[in-house]
Amino acid sequence: MRLREQDIWERITGDPSSLRPLSIIRFNRDLPLGRNYRADAVAELSIEKGPSFEAIVEIKARATPKIILQTAQQLRAILQNRGRPQAIPLIIVPYMGREPMRILEEEGVSWIDLSGNMVVSVPRRVYIERTGKRNRFPDTEPIKKIFEGTSSLVIRALLLNRQGFSSLYEIVDFINELGAQITISTVSKILKSLEQEMLIRKTKESISVTNADGLLLGLSTGYANYISRRTAKASRFAVDRIDCIAPILNEKNVKYAACGFYAAELKGLAATDLVTIFVKSIESTERTLASEGVAISLDSQFGQLELIQTKNPCVWFNIQRKSSWNVVDDIELFVEMMADTPRGPKVAEILKNRILGDGDRE
Repeated sequence: MRLREQDIWERITGDPSSLRPLSIIRFNRDLPLGRNYRADAVAELSIEKGPSFEAIVEIKARATPKIILQTAQQLRAILQNRGRPQAIPLIIVPYMGREPMRILEEEGVSWIDLSGNMVVSVPRRVYIERTGKRNRFPDTEPIKKIFEGTSSLVIRALLLNRQGFSSLYEIVDFINELGAQITISTVSKILKSLEQEMLIRKTKESISVTNADGLLLGLSTGYANYISRRTAKASRFAVDRIDCIAPILNEKNVKYAACGFYAAELKGLAATDLVTIFVKSIESTERTLASEGVAISLDSQFGQLELIQTKNPCVWFNIQRKSSWNVVDDIELFVEMMADTPRGPKVAEILKNRILGDGDRE
């Protein structure tokens, strides 16, 4: 359930136990603090059977890094300018994620969430830290699907072109040139979400990455979520001429891309006995190989060729050529390796350094 600020207010006042070990002495809503600012609330709170303290409270229905940073800075400025040295700034949200928590630690602002977490610091009087409880309101989390499917093409483009883009249209053209299709409205929505998460910076002149590591983490999490929901159609075959596979597929213009550990081998990062490739159609690819004289038969145990059928647009984005094979790019291989435990993450770490090192396309 997505909570509104009014819902948060009603939960706090209707069930004070949600704030334990704090107790509410008073909770006055919508109070003016100077000419141009009204606080969501001014509260007096106390430790049960302990000291009390005053807090200037802001309630937020969403806790994106950008919203939290702006709110924290606003609260600190108000307290400095209004001469309330005894009061502490306090933000209340449904759930506080890891990055917003880090921001508030740096800003020195206390917080409470309705999921049972809090960090409240009153100098020389009170310190409470309780974290690790799960999000009881997942609808308040950032939109995770921006890191999956067509939406994730925007993130991949930003990582590939680390110099940045001058406009939304330039991003669309960049993506289309690398073998995918996306609309400008989709790009606009994704950029707004990324900006709220403080992963990019968007001005009138440019769109650039501010947290490339965070973008990569989002892609790997999105990929893991994607494969957990979908079972790929895959078949393993025994073939008599494995060295002929790439030349035949290239000549016949079959849409394919080496992936997994075989892609890592082609990039000089691993070794494997299994040739694994994505294709648009397993049956069509099998017929093409057979028509060119390749002896091919299903062999789920000892076959040296695995065909995986997919329509995921990310697979076909920025395809590269290695040793006569079409191969998925470093970003696609990175998310595959992150999900392929226990060996994959070691390869992924090398790819991460490569991706974040210069951001250039191969």
